[in-house]
Amino acid sequence: MAGLVLFIALMAFSILGRLYYVSIQLGPELVAAAREKVIQEREIPASRGNIYSADGQLLATSMPVYELRWDAAVVDPERLKAALTETAKSLALLLPEKSAAEWSTYLRQQHSGKRRYALIAKNLSYSHYRKVAQTPLFAGSKFKSGLIAEERFTRLMPLGDLAERTIGYQRPDATAGLEASFHETLRGHNGKRWMQNLGGNQWKPMESSYTQDPSNGQDIITTLDSRMQDAAHRALLHTLKKYKADHGCVILMEVKTGKIRAMANLGRTPEDSVYRELRNYAVWEKTEPGSTFKVAALLIGLEDGVVDTADIVDTSPGVYTIYGRNVNDSHKGGYGRISLGRALELSSNTGIVKALYAQYAKKPEAFIDRMYQLGLADRSGVQIKGESYPHIPKPGEKDWFGTTLPWMFFGYGVQSTPLQTLTFYNAIANEGEMVAPSLWEATRDRGTIIAQHETEVLHPAIASKENLHQIQDLLEKVVIRGTAKNIYTDSLSMAGKTGTCQLNYWDPANMGYQASFAGYFPADNPQYSCIVVINRPMRSMGFYANVVAAPVFRDLAMAVYRMTPEITSPADGYWGDGLLQAHSNGERQQKQRTDAALKALENGVLPDLEGWPANEAIALLESHGYTVKLRGNGRVKKASKQNKTVELDLG
Repeated sequence: MAGLVLFIALMAFSILGRLYYVSIQLGPELVAAAREKVIQEREIPASRGNIYSADGQLLATSMPVYELRWDAAVVDPERLKAALTETAKSLALLLPEKSAAEWSTYLRQQHSGKRRYALIAKNLSYSHYRKVAQTPLFAGSKFKSGLIAEERFTRLMPLGDLAERTIGYQRPDATAGLEASFHETLRGHNGKRWMQNLGGNQWKPMESSYTQDPSNGQDIITTLDSRMQDAAHRALLHTLKKYKADHGCVILMEVKTGKIRAMANLGRTPEDSVYRELRNYAVWEKTEPGSTFKVAALLIGLEDGVVDTADIVDTSPGVYTIYGRNVNDSHKGGYGRISLGRALELSSNTGIVKALYAQYAKKPEAFIDRMYQLGLADRSGVQIKGESYPHIPKPGEKDWFGTTLPWMFFGYGVQSTPLQTLTFYNAIANEGEMVAPSLWEATRDRGTIIAQHETEVLHPAIASKENLHQIQDLLEKVVIRGTAKNIYTDSLSMAGKTGTCQLNYWDPANMGYQASFAGYFPADNPQYSCIVVINRPMRSMGFYANVVAAPVFRDLAMAVYRMTPEITSPADGYWGDGLLQAHSNGERQQKQRTDAALKALENGVLPDLEGWPANEAIALLESHGYTVKLRGNGRVKKASKQNKTVELDLG
C-alpha cells in the first residue's frame, strides 16, 4: 500500500509539474498560437479602379457582390419559431434554388446544430442582399438575426466584348491588356479587419469597422472612343463573316497625338466558329506585311537619292527572275513601261524591285540602315504587355540569302505588327513626325485628374518634306486611280496602300493569304490613320486587299467622318466660306480630271478632253510626246488622234 501511495504521489507531482510547465512556461506562446489559428487580422481587398473611354463610357468596373452567412447559434428559438414560415416563403422567391419547404428544413437543421457560419447565398447584388436582409428572421441587428454579409468585388465590362482584349484582365493565373499594364494604379491598397475562424477555412468578421481602411484604386481613362470602337468592331466583324476569315484587327489612331481611338481584334473560335476577342493581334501578331511595305522601300530610295518617282521602269512581261526565283506581278504580263510612282499606285512587284535592286544589290547594308533610321526596327511602346519586336534580317545572318533583299522591297522577309506598320504610316500623314501610339488618356483619383497623356515624339522627322509629299501624293492616287480605286468616294478624300501577302508560302498544305490596307484620312488634311488586317480569308470568296481589307477602311473612315462634328459658323463668314469651298471643290474636280487623263495617256488611250481650256490640253498632250493641231478658238469641243498627232476642235 505504501508503494502504491508513493507511486500515485509521484504521478500526481509529475502531472502537476507538467501542467505548470505547459501553463506557465509555454502558456503565452501556446495562447498566441491558438489565437492566431482562431482569430486573425486578415486583409480585406480594396475596390479596383474603373476604366473609362475617352467619351466617358464605363469600360470596366468593380461591382460589389455579397456572400450571406448565418450564425444560427445567436438566434433565440422563439424568434426562429415565429419567423421561420414567412422567411422560408420569402427566400423561395428571392433564392429559388430551394423551395419554401427546403428552406424551412435547412434553417431548422442549422439552428439545431448551432452552426456558426451556415451558407445562405453567394454573389448577390446589393439590392438582392437587402431584400434577403429584410425577411422576418434576418431583419434587425446581426447580434439577434445572426446574418453575416461579406462584401467582395467582381470585374464587370458594361459594353460586353467591345475592346475586350484591349481592356484585358488581371487574374492570379493570367494577365492581359490595360488591366495588367495599369494593375498597380487600379488595384489600390487592401485594408485589414479582425476575423474569427469557424473551421473549414471559413472566417467571420468580428466587428464591422476596419483596423486599417482599404484605399480604393484610381481610375484609368483610355483614349478609346466608344462610338469609333463600335464602328470598327462592326466593320471588322462584317468582313470576317463575309469572307469566312480566321481572324483580323483594326486600329484607328489620331494623327497628331498618336491616341488610339479604336482597336478591334476578332478571331474565330474553334468550337462554334463565333468571332470573339481572343487575342490582341494588333499588338502581338507580327507577320510579313506584303505590299504595304513598298511605301517604306520607295521612301528609302528617295531619301538616298538613288531613284525618282518619275523614273521609267519596264514591268513587262510581269516576271523578274533573281537567283532562279521569280518576282511576279498580280497583273498577267505586267503593266508595260510606267513611272516608278505609277508602279507603287498599281503595286507592281517587278517595277519596285527592278528600280531598287539595281541600286542596293551591292550595298544592302545601306538599305537596312535606312530602315532603322525610319524607326521600322523599333517597338511602338504602347501601354500593353506582349508587343512583339519587328524582324529585319541583316547581311551575314543565317536568314540572309541572295533573294532576301529584293524580296524585302515588296514586304517579304521582314516582319512587323499591325500597330508598328500603322505607326510608320501615321508618321507619313504627320509630315514625318513619328509619335508613339497611346491607349492611356489620363489617371483620375476621386474625380481629380492626377496624370495626363502627353504626346511622345519617337522621331522628329523620318524623311525630308519633299520626299514625304511625293509619297503622300502617291498614296492618294492609290485610292483615286490605283489598286484601291474601288473605295474612292467624292464624300471623303482618303490615302493609303493595299497589301496582299502569302502566308506559309513554303508549305502548300498550310498556305493562306493576309489582306491589309494602311492609310489615313482626309487625304488633304489628315486627322486619323488606320490599318486593317484580315488573316486567312477564304480564297474562293476573295483574298486581294482591295476587295477584303480596303472596304473596312472606307466604312470606318465614313463612319468617323459622319460622327465628327463640323464647324457650323465659319470664321470667314458664310459668304467667304462658300467662296473658299467652291474654289476647293473646283480644284478637286480639276485634279480628278487631270489624273484620269494622265491614266488614259499612260495606257495609250486619248482621254476625254471635252471642255478643257486649249492651253491645258496642249500642255498635257505635248508632255506625252504628241503633236497638237488646233481648229477654232475657245475650249475643246472634240479631239481626234492619228498616230502621235492630235487634232483639237475648239469652240
